[in-house]
Amino acid sequence: MRARPHLPLAAMMFLQYAVWGAWTPILGATLTTRMNATGAEVGAVYGVLWLACIITPFIGGQIVDRLMPSQIFLALASLICVGAAWMMAYQHTVSGLIGWMWVWSLAFAPTLAITNSIVFYHLGLAGGTEARQERDFSIIRTAGTVGWIAASLVLTYYLFHKPAVPAGTWAPFEEMQLTALFGVLLTVLAFFLPNTPPSKVAKDPWAFAKSFRLFRTVPGFTVFIVISLIISTEFQFYYTLSGPFMEQGMGIKHELVSLYKSIAQYAEILCLGLLTPLSLKYLGMRKTLVIGAFAWPLRYFLYALQKPVWLVLLSNSFHGVGYAFVFITSYIYIDRVAPKDIRASAQAMFALLTLGIGNYLGTVFCGWLKDYYSVFAPDPAHPGQTITASVNWPMIFLIPALLTTLCGVAFWLTFRDTVPKDAPADTSLAPT
Repeated sequence: MRARPHLPLAAMMFLQYAVWGAWTPILGATLTTRMNATGAEVGAVYGVLWLACIITPFIGGQIVDRLMPSQIFLALASLICVGAAWMMAYQHTVSGLIGWMWVWSLAFAPTLAITNSIVFYHLGLAGGTEARQERDFSIIRTAGTVGWIAASLVLTYYLFHKPAVPAGTWAPFEEMQLTALFGVLLTVLAFFLPNTPPSKVAKDPWAFAKSFRLFRTVPGFTVFIVISLIISTEFQFYYTLSGPFMEQGMGIKHELVSLYKSIAQYAEILCLGLLTPLSLKYLGMRKTLVIGAFAWPLRYFLYALQKPVWLVLLSNSFHGVGYAFVFITSYIYIDRVAPKDIRASAQAMFALLTLGIGNYLGTVFCGWLKDYYSVFAPDPAHPGQTITASVNWPMIFLIPALLTTLCGVAFWLTFRDTVPKDAPADTSLAPT
């Protein structure tokens, strides 16, 4: 790649996803073991971000489109996230953590789209063909996945080398401290990014509303969205519950949870860089979607078996396969069927329904299901409170396994390819 401005943009993506990846893989396990949080409480914590993805991205987009440079907004939002993450690290109650998670999420959610727009803006200034810009974006966005992996490695190292905490002594959440640290680096970097000024071109204020016309004008679009919405709800069984499952259900050390979950990101890099473009070119969209959809139930069925341990841990790689094959293909499909003047709004609508509504419903559903299949007992150390005595993990994971299997079958029966198999693949990436 051309070195300027690609390197600072790649560094931005690295830190953007390191901030997110520092806490997401492991916080559920931490809340379960340290605070004895219920499934509903863990789901509530994770669900805050997805609610924020419904509320603030549009507002953030309006600000950077009309009022201030994108890199300045990124710096200010990151600074807010630093303070909120540091406060979360020292909360003694789930409710207190949820309050600061709201502050963090409302500031972080709009930056997911804004960092993408910063990259696209400067790739456009650099010139080159559309295919070249897409390839450059793929490489820059992959730095985000590397950042997610790096965060898990740093956290794992710290957890193993930190001073021992006496039994029964409260300690701050290390993952949130690391989130704040990466946030400081992102805040500083943002001020050194190339300028991305507000757009001088007036945009159609009704473009987002027009994107909903696709439900009426594109055959099969409604079915596609319904399947995608269901799949996104089952996504949360991995994000929210796999940490507690690995620690309580499989006996994995807390310090290793984030490291083992990063197996998904290694697979994601391979799929994004090689396997997904090849599948789209030679197999087409429908088969690519089906392969990705079936990767998730395969993982959940292995979770339900709980053995052999090495295979269950290795099955985390199917998360990366499913994400790359399903969600990247979905964004390409939206780009193909939406008219040019509303493509960005159509992508925002799809993100709202899946990343926002679907993921939030998923956190609520998986949290409720965990409590339903848990046995609670009185806490001898705290009269009047309860602890989780046992969890029926196989039943919890069989449900998303069956639902995602049905989604894969539905894709096979209802989806029709919209571009020839030999068409160049658009490998633009979205948040993982």
